[in-house]
Amino acid sequence: MRRLYAEPTRSRWRRRLIGSPLTTGAADEQLLPRRLALPLFASDALSSVAYATEAALVVLLAASLSSYDLIIPIALAVAALMVIVILSYRQTIAAYPSGGGAYTVAGENLGVTAGLVAAAALLVDYVLTVAVSVAAAVLAVTSAVPDLEPAHVEMALLCIAVLAIVNLRGVRENSRLVAVPVYGFVAVMVITIAVGAGEALAGGLERARIDDPTVAGLSAGVGVVVVLRAFASGASALSGVEAIANGVPSFQHPQGRNAASTLLLLGAVAVGLFVGVTFLAYEIRALPSESTSVVAQVAEAVWPTDGWTAPAYYVVQVLTFGILLLAANTSFQGFPRLLATMANRGAAPRWFQYVGDRLVFSNGVIALGLLAAVLVVVFDAQVAELVHLYLLGVFLAFALSQAGMVRHWWRRRGAAGPAARRGLALNGLGALATGSVVLVILTTRFLEGVWVVVGALPLIVGASVAITGHYRRVERGVRAPAPATMEPPTPGPVVVLVDHMDERAACATRAGILLAGARPRRAVHVGRRDGWEALTRAWRREPTCDMPLDPLPAVYGDGPDAVAAHLRAIAEEAGGQVIAVLPRAPEGWGVRRVREALAWRRLRRRLERESTIAVAVMPRSISGGWWEADRLVALVAMARPYTPAMRGVAFAEGLGAAEIWAVHVAGSEREAQAVERWRGEVPVHLEVVESAYRDLGPPIRVAVHDVTAADPDAVCVLVVPEVLVVGRRFRALHNQRTAIVRRALSDEERTVVVTLPYRVEV
Repeated sequence: MRRLYAEPTRSRWRRRLIGSPLTTGAADEQLLPRRLALPLFASDALSSVAYATEAALVVLLAASLSSYDLIIPIALAVAALMVIVILSYRQTIAAYPSGGGAYTVAGENLGVTAGLVAAAALLVDYVLTVAVSVAAAVLAVTSAVPDLEPAHVEMALLCIAVLAIVNLRGVRENSRLVAVPVYGFVAVMVITIAVGAGEALAGGLERARIDDPTVAGLSAGVGVVVVLRAFASGASALSGVEAIANGVPSFQHPQGRNAASTLLLLGAVAVGLFVGVTFLAYEIRALPSESTSVVAQVAEAVWPTDGWTAPAYYVVQVLTFGILLLAANTSFQGFPRLLATMANRGAAPRWFQYVGDRLVFSNGVIALGLLAAVLVVVFDAQVAELVHLYLLGVFLAFALSQAGMVRHWWRRRGAAGPAARRGLALNGLGALATGSVVLVILTTRFLEGVWVVVGALPLIVGASVAITGHYRRVERGVRAPAPATMEPPTPGPVVVLVDHMDERAACATRAGILLAGARPRRAVHVGRRDGWEALTRAWRREPTCDMPLDPLPAVYGDGPDAVAAHLRAIAEEAGGQVIAVLPRAPEGWGVRRVREALAWRRLRRRLERESTIAVAVMPRSISGGWWEADRLVALVAMARPYTPAMRGVAFAEGLGAAEIWAVHVAGSEREAQAVERWRGEVPVHLEVVESAYRDLGPPIRVAVHDVTAADPDAVCVLVVPEVLVVGRRFRALHNQRTAIVRRALSDEERTVVVTLPYRVEV
């Protein structure tokens, strides 16, 4: 049985901020034509025009003012490197038409470790690109409006927040917002370069006017090291050229051909703008400044602010701010996609692969925004401090990707023929060039902050290796048959936990009687010890409480750990799975209510870590006296037909339920069809609920409501098997599906959610 779940409900503010949810089937509608893909993926590469020349000048002038003339040959060398890399990545697109980022290419051709190193370098690059781009964008604004400079960090943080929200709204809508400023920047810079070049050739271009230039060095000349350092800084112009190769799946079909042609156009525009800006900066003798960017100096020289051309200057500044801000947008496309790919292979937390309402990897977007915000605060949004850091990640990913492509073409040299030879030549040249830049960066900038990145890479790789090993061990644990010594979970005594007598406790006791059937049942006082007498008096007056009430033995102490120890002792004595029934948490906003709700939450979370305790949680709604029902229908949430789910079925059978179903929520039509093959492995009826919006809670609520609506006298028990990972360090790697289901069913009457733990040693 398969059903398509209707559009989920979302709060008004969430719809206004992010937009209405999109179905999984709408993914093809989100694919981008070339006119929209170019601004979305090219903004990072185009934005480097605003700071690459300045980055090279900073290094040259720090050594000597006489080295200024070297900026032109350095710019030409960077432009040549850019051409090599772009042609090399076109080969990558041809070989990996479904998307071949550095992680995929290096991993498949150079080994898992090389792939993880490339992924770590890219992750660092993406985070630093956001921080650098936003800081440079804020510098462009404060160059035009110096009064805003004291608030530059706050402005940067606001920009990051806006970018994150825009990217949560979806790729296609994001591309439309990006298109106008990107195309506007290209147009205005082409005009500025053309006009400036004409004036320079005619001898009418004035020198730059700088109020506070950086102090130049006094050396008589410069050595090879300085030139190499300047070249490495200027090579920041290559940042973002790999974005199109990584984002091939976002293009309309034919994806590979459209991506390759877009990359070629990007290369032509980026090289032209970079060389043009460098030429004009050389002609006006622009100097790095803490308050005025080189691009601002070029714009002021071409469009003087003391005449009728002043509006053109401010247009350049506004669009420069826009392109620099949108450069970070490219990282918001690449970072979540890379993390999702890693998560799909078990090298990153699995919750990074889940798709949000607008068909984007929302968790990755949020994580990138938070990491970039931390960097902006730590480095005070200073471009010069941040640029040095992200160069290594950029070129290390380049080099590994190109080396991987060399290995790819070498393996195919017999079958591919001329294409393989052409690929070997281009990618070999790309690997040599980018690898050389990596060596230059390491040898010339190691002590200027690059050591931070060098130290971060093995930490990221080590974490990925540990995560991969953990997921593999968990997978083996849940797929393997239960050990012969592990009997199927038999429901044992039912223990109702109460703190004081009220409607919540009365409902929980009646539910405990229903769950227990003919098995032993009791209640345990878990509140303050001075409330024991009041509880016993109220307990005797309550007709629904026909079970023994015991105090928590003093030998176990107080608090959640004591309750867990007591229930564990009961389980050992009974030889079964203790069912701990928790009343619903108190509601309201008073101090006492909030304190009690937090206490119940801590208790529930502590008990869910015990392998011998199944935790049953009551819903908020207890109207109508539904706890008087005497018929159980059990649903078993089944992610996969592995040991935990099969134990859940056995547990449901032990409850004596009149009917038992297994329920699986499928996120797509393809997954729903794959699940159909499980029917022979599942000993009970399997119901597949297809969730077009990738939700988990609402589809489960639909399945539960079908049970309670069909039989007004039945209580639905939803058994949720949950893998219990021993130890805390890997606990964050596992999603909170049980909490999602519990929240979805919190208002569903005649429903009890039972969490059944399955202990896995890792």
